[in-house]
Parts: sequence; structure tokens; C-alpha cells
Amino acid sequence: MLELQLTSGESESFFHLTVTGQLESAHFPMGPDGGGLFCRYDIVAGPDWELVSGLRSAVTQSARTESDYRTVVFNMPVEFTMKSINPHGWPQIVFSLYGANIWNVETNRGYARVHCPLSGTGSERTLRAPLFIPKYSNLCSAAMSWLSGVNPELRDPKILADGSKHKGLACETYGELVVRLQAISRGSSRMALDWGQTAVDDR
Repeated sequence: MLELQLTSGESESFFHLTVTGQLESAHFPMGPDGGGLFCRYDIVAGPDWELVSGLRSAVTQSARTESDYRTVVFNMPVEFTMKSINPHGWPQIVFSLYGANIWNVETNRGYARVHCPLSGTGSERTLRAPLFIPKYSNLCSAAMSWLSGVNPELRDPKILADGSKHKGLACETYGELVVRLQAISRGSSRMALDWGQTAVDDR
């Protein structure tokens, strides 16, 4: 992205978006299918977005169910700041969940994605993102996957942020991730950007 050298009296040509929150937990109606779950997240945004601070990707600790057999708690903090010259390609977070099967082999346990909320909500938003697991389209491969307990994986989970790149993907859903996020923007009003909510702007 081209950065302009500002002189006195000129306005910046970009705005900042700060997102804070946490990946709270994974919830499964009949309990998780496997143990030792951990989750990785990746921030995906358009070409005009630049990460200013925070991590573009991170991995949680390994966790198991405790008192509630249906819920796995991660409490993984999420915090980053990005800047952009326009809102196109609004940031999304793609989650990849992994865990051990009955043979104690690590395998994919689902993918999920969420859009970062618009700024100015004033409080955290709780987002529930369905977990979906890719499936083989032919019976032979599906049978081998069932016998081995190893699910197919996406080579690049970030393609999930682009609807044109995963058309025809066969999958099934089971469980959901619970994510709490809050977003604040700075500099959007001087660029005549209106989110329909209150934005924090530097005067």
C-alpha cells in the first residue's frame, strides 16, 4: 500500500481499526469428537489493509472438557490493529480446530470464520460461528477417512474468507466456536466513512 508523506495541514489518507476480544470456547451438542483440542486463528483482509500491531495468526493451548462435557474453554485473547485506505476487504478471522482421534492421531476437527464487527458498538459482541468439517466426495475415500479417523484438511484455510474460492466444497457441520469481539475505528469520519454507529475519531 502506498503511504503518503504528510505535510502540515494535510489529512491522513487512511483509517485505523482496532479489534479486541477473545476466542472463548468451542461448544458441541453431544461433546467433542476427540480430545486435546487446540485452535489456530488467521486474520484475513483485503489488499489495502495493513497490520499495524498484534499477531496475524496465533495458536491456543491444548484444552479438554471439564465439568461441562459439551464445552471446551480456550479464553484465547485476540487483539490487533489494522489500517486501510477503504473498507473493501473488511477483516475476517478464520479459525482452524484440531484434536486427537481415537488412535491418538492429530486431525482436523473443523473450520469457522467470522467478520470483525463494525466499530462503535460500545461493548463486546458475542459471535457464534458454526464449525464445519470438509468431507470426501467419493465413497472410497470417505470410507478410509471413517476407518482411520483422519478428516481431510484444507491446504490453505484462509480461502474460506473468499466465497469464490471454495465453491462446491463438501462438508458437514458439528459444533460452534464462541467468539467475543469489540471494534473501534479512528480516522474514519474525516474520510467521510459512516458505519451507522458512533466511531472514535482523533480531532
